[in-house]
Amino acid sequence: MRQNTCIALLLISIGSDVWGFSKSKHPVKSREAISLSPLRVASTTWATSNDGGGSNEQMRRRQQQRQKAKAPLVDSTLLRFLSSQKNSGSVLLEDDRPSTLSAGGGGGTTISIAKTPIRTSGESSSSSLVDLPTFTSENIIEQAELEQTLVAAASSQVISTSNILEQQQPEEKSVIENQSWLSQYNAQRVTLKLLALGVDNEVATNAGTIVQNYALARITRRRIRKFLQERDAAWESGSAVPLVDRSGIKESISAVAAGKFDIDGVITVMTEYGLTGSDVAAIFSHTPSVAMMQARSTVDESAAAVGRTSVSLEQTLEQSFVGLLGERLKLRRYDARKVLRSCPGLLTSKGSKSADQVVNLMVSLGSSTNSIARDKSTLPTLLSRPPALIFRLVAFLSSAQLQLPLNSIGPILRQKQSAEMLNAVAPLKRTILLGDASIDHINMTSLSVEEEMRQYLRVDNTVRQQKIDESYRSMEAVADVLRRCAGIRDFRKILSSYPDAFFLNVTNIYQVTSYLRGDVGMSKDDVAKAIQNFPSLLKQDVSKIKDVVEFLRSIEVEEDALPSIFRSFPATLLLDIENDMVPVVDFIRGMGVRNIGRFVTRLPPVLGYSVEKDLQPKWDFLTEVCQFDYFEVARFPAYFSYPLDRVIKMRYDYLRDCKGIPIQLVRVDDVLRFGDREFATEIALDDDNGAAFAKFVEERSCSLQSSMRNNRRNNKKKPKHH
Repeated sequence: MRQNTCIALLLISIGSDVWGFSKSKHPVKSREAISLSPLRVASTTWATSNDGGGSNEQMRRRQQQRQKAKAPLVDSTLLRFLSSQKNSGSVLLEDDRPSTLSAGGGGGTTISIAKTPIRTSGESSSSSLVDLPTFTSENIIEQAELEQTLVAAASSQVISTSNILEQQQPEEKSVIENQSWLSQYNAQRVTLKLLALGVDNEVATNAGTIVQNYALARITRRRIRKFLQERDAAWESGSAVPLVDRSGIKESISAVAAGKFDIDGVITVMTEYGLTGSDVAAIFSHTPSVAMMQARSTVDESAAAVGRTSVSLEQTLEQSFVGLLGERLKLRRYDARKVLRSCPGLLTSKGSKSADQVVNLMVSLGSSTNSIARDKSTLPTLLSRPPALIFRLVAFLSSAQLQLPLNSIGPILRQKQSAEMLNAVAPLKRTILLGDASIDHINMTSLSVEEEMRQYLRVDNTVRQQKIDESYRSMEAVADVLRRCAGIRDFRKILSSYPDAFFLNVTNIYQVTSYLRGDVGMSKDDVAKAIQNFPSLLKQDVSKIKDVVEFLRSIEVEEDALPSIFRSFPATLLLDIENDMVPVVDFIRGMGVRNIGRFVTRLPPVLGYSVEKDLQPKWDFLTEVCQFDYFEVARFPAYFSYPLDRVIKMRYDYLRDCKGIPIQLVRVDDVLRFGDREFATEIALDDDNGAAFAKFVEERSCSLQSSMRNNRRNNKKKPKHH
């Protein structure tokens, strides 16, 4: 836990140990010119002692310089503050002061709560200030034992302080009554609360630890920020900076502010809205700030007077869970809870407003709320994206470079294929919490620890912004090459089917388009059509495309046929020669076809068919129903492109079983090239406009589906042989 404290402190500075600062054994005495560095003090003293009877004017100037000294080069006061914070230990876990309350029962559990608030000089004794308490549990005990310990400790605390409270002012009583607010964020206490809601032990423990670490880091940052503000104000006024108590600085807050922190109320509000214990644990794990939110809305007259209103958890639940997910997107309660579990920040004030802005933007771009809510797996990620970065992407897509209509951008952005593009230009903010396993490898005593923590905790957003700008430059370069070399003007098909094409290597894209236009002989329009129909072509290495073209030439595909083949079937350029093309060519030769090039030219997709699953079963069926199988397939190669069970067998069975036509005498192209209605009237000679054949197809389809289900069921029941 001390490591977690050190992590938060190192966000401001490496710490006193790195600079070689050690804690003094002697008490520090106050001096007026504490803001002066030692070198400056020494030089001033020497000049004063050696002034041989200078004038009064010179003495007055020297005194003014000493009173309004500049900030020292090395801030020893800040070093003492950081050292005291580091040595004072964890706020939530340890209190070195002797005033403790020991729980009875021999359990060995000790709960330490500060009894006396620390006050700075000049504060009245009646000011309502609450000292940050400490809460420690040395041993892990069962839930019932710890709850009894808490009750006993609270009772003992009230009894032991009753005499003191009678002698104090009412404001002093509120100090002691509210000074235990921070102990509610102890990891074990949060874990027990979640376990009572039926959460798994490991999940509850992890959530409790995350909440405790967040509370510790938040309080520590506030202490350091407050100290720096007081120090800077002292420097500006020319007064002395107050010394730091080396035993540790304890921050004080008002009783009203302490009353707003209520993790029990937070859990109660979430359960009132129908969230389960697992939902609460998941929310605490990815958004621990929710645990420190104000649970319910209250009227704060002082805040309302200055126009400031704090948003409560009850309000964000009403806005996000009920309003956005339930009423607007019309998600079921189960699906809405699932979104909350996987959408960080949605229950915060900023996150709820951001999610609402994202939905408004997507609706204005042509996406309906039903289409947005349809894909529930990508919805949490979409709602977590910054709306400003999405708007920048929309501005780029609708600019003169791509010229996409606004109503077509929304459907493009909500599809799964656009996830990588959104990750590049509208990335999610990475959240790393204290105690996270991903930062355990960082050496906290290393001189480079500050830079490593900056990377993990997103202190410096320059790198993130540079990556976004680099992604836009890549998209601009790809769009420019496709427009100049391929003549593409409409990028909707590319963005809809393969948006990652805009992040490919520009040099390879230029080489592919140049080779297709130069060596293959494709026109600019042919290349544009091929890329629009099959954008994945752009990721293929130009050397592999050359190998495919040379293979087609080797099987005697005519040179003039290559442009039309690649324009209509650009996926041919991505086939593997040894695994895809060679087995098909060998099978075609085995059927007796001599002119392989002409056969492939008439049916280019055949090079991508599977011999075992497509070609061989269809060839076996053709040899059974056709008397001149070789001549039929040579005359009509498209036979291999029709589905075997749903089309080929269905029509031959109808002619044979229902119409009694000798199928051996029917030409293959006559059976397959017509639609269902034309086949029934022209080939089967039905006079019912195809009604009988449609009924036959429906019955056979149901029978076929039932047979397939039985086969799958039988395959699952078969024992596996090892």
